[in-house]
Amino acid sequence: MEENCEPESIEDVLDCVEDAAEGEKRVSVADIVDQIGDGAFPPLIMVPALIMISPASAVFGVSSFCGLLIVLIAIQMVVGRHKLWLPRLLLEREISKTRLDKAVSFLSKPARLVDGLTGKRLAFLVSPPLERFWAAVCVCLAIVTPIFELVPMSATIIASAVMLFCLAMLAKDGILALMGLAVVALAAWLGWSVAT
Repeated sequence: MEENCEPESIEDVLDCVEDAAEGEKRVSVADIVDQIGDGAFPPLIMVPALIMISPASAVFGVSSFCGLLIVLIAIQMVVGRHKLWLPRLLLEREISKTRLDKAVSFLSKPARLVDGLTGKRLAFLVSPPLERFWAAVCVCLAIVTPIFELVPMSATIIASAVMLFCLAMLAKDGILALMGLAVVALAAWLGWSVAT
């Protein structure tokens, strides 16, 4: 399996995930990490966010598991680790290739649309050391994922913000990061509405 596919867009990340699943009936977290590279934090954070956006998140517990992955990956980016570490228990978690293919197929068209809107704009907002700020925002969002999972499919809002922050870092597009903040505001409003 080819390692370090170095994605620069959502479509690239989806291609990496498909490559990790090639010739397999089931795909593990470790397979995907190996394919993307254990030092490529933004795309590794993006993968569970994309799964949360896909119909796979309709299965109760999937969004919480993806949120846990986002927390564990993003927090290592915040503290400046160069290589990802995950517990073996999480690395061994698997998803069927059929379900993964459905998720990728569902996401392909929107990914193409969003990727087409990216450009190198306000790059300083998503360049070091500010990258760590966006990773910290991802941690904060992912921590509240289990609360949002109580309202079916609402965790998709959080995942969309995380995906925008990751894409902003990959494409060096600060405008996308600001769009992600707008989505966070929507998530906060929804959370407040549910709580009250």
